[in-house]
Amino acid sequence: MATKIDMKTIAILGLIGILVLAGTGYITLNDTGLSITDQDTPTVLPDGTVAPAVPESSIRAATAQYQIKDALTKTANAAGATAYVGILVADSNGVFNPLNPTDEEEFASAPDYTQSTYSVGEDLIIAVSSDLDPTGGNETYPRWFYIKDLDHNVPIYAFPIRNPISAINQVKTGTTYKFTVNENALVDTGYRVAWLAGNTNYWDFKTFEVYGRVAKQNMIVQITNKGVVGTTFNDGATWEDTDTEINANFTFTGDTEDLYFELVGEVNNVAFGLPTLAVSASGQIIQYNGVLVWTTDALGVDPIELTNDGWVPISKPDLTADVAYYYVIDAEQDGGIPNTGSSINIKIPITVSDASLTASTEYEFEGWVLDWQNVANVKIGATTTSLPSNNGFIADQGSDAIINPLALTVSSGSAATMQLLGHFTTNA
Repeated sequence: MATKIDMKTIAILGLIGILVLAGTGYITLNDTGLSITDQDTPTVLPDGTVAPAVPESSIRAATAQYQIKDALTKTANAAGATAYVGILVADSNGVFNPLNPTDEEEFASAPDYTQSTYSVGEDLIIAVSSDLDPTGGNETYPRWFYIKDLDHNVPIYAFPIRNPISAINQVKTGTTYKFTVNENALVDTGYRVAWLAGNTNYWDFKTFEVYGRVAKQNMIVQITNKGVVGTTFNDGATWEDTDTEINANFTFTGDTEDLYFELVGEVNNVAFGLPTLAVSASGQIIQYNGVLVWTTDALGVDPIELTNDGWVPISKPDLTADVAYYYVIDAEQDGGIPNTGSSINIKIPITVSDASLTASTEYEFEGWVLDWQNVANVKIGATTTSLPSNNGFIADQGSDAIINPLALTVSSGSAATMQLLGHFTTNA
């Protein structure tokens, strides 16, 4: 007796046959119009664009394209605006050798392209700088970015602005350094890598944002007391360093008073004092910061009040007639990165307690402001007016010179070659 097969059974057997033939390669599911996944559904990226079709991971390797723009004005670098990009690829253990770049190039187009090819699964560090002068500014502060497990739609991270070296764990092997990334310290930029398929395939690294530096002639540097400007300059060259140039001497009416070290921008949308990273000849990553330095011959000034304000003592053996302190600018917290449409406004208190000073007595003070400083050197009084050298995957720092290039020196035990000079008289 023949077995009766209903239509449902026939349909199931037919589908099984199609799947078997598809598995052997005799037909494809596209031939049948059937789909067992939603892989034909377009992927919408965070910026609202539709992602291109992505082939299998094993065959994805390509050069990359990217753009650079100003982080405050959101203005993209136009074609012909010089930018510098250095790229590192981690080894199989996630270790980076900063002296072994895959790309270390100067680019001048929009978008720009890497020369090397990058494959799925690679970890990348990308150092970005630009020589483009923003309106009222002088080049840019460089920034570093990170891509983990390169693939379509993976995040692009930035090293933190406030303390970028916190994202690095360095190890010295022999005479050189290598490092891994502390991913917990990174910041998600909101951008995602995209695979761009076409006649030529590309990775799209999206847009790297950098901050323009205020030009020295567009930043007022001054020390004030109770709203009165005592000493000031605004061109990064004409220092107020003699008694005849001082605007006003301060007379205290209390036993504890605040001086203020102020940096006031005269143009909008440029920054000052961002921490930056550089590579030494041995591969060591060193962070450089914007700093203020304040010295005085009031040797008995209360150090507790100053340290409460964030000032740190400078230990310089030949500086015997003065005491000296430095302050590391926190660009995000102290006003070195303005809101879009605004200018920098840094105002750091210098609390002077005269309990251990002689009443009704005039004392002198000096001031300096410098970016691109190695804090370990500042701590011993070794400020500098030279930028670090370019090594490893750093093709160019972007910045060409330190703003306000005049360093602290010592003459006959006293602070010398000051940018600012002033006086205060203690309370009676």
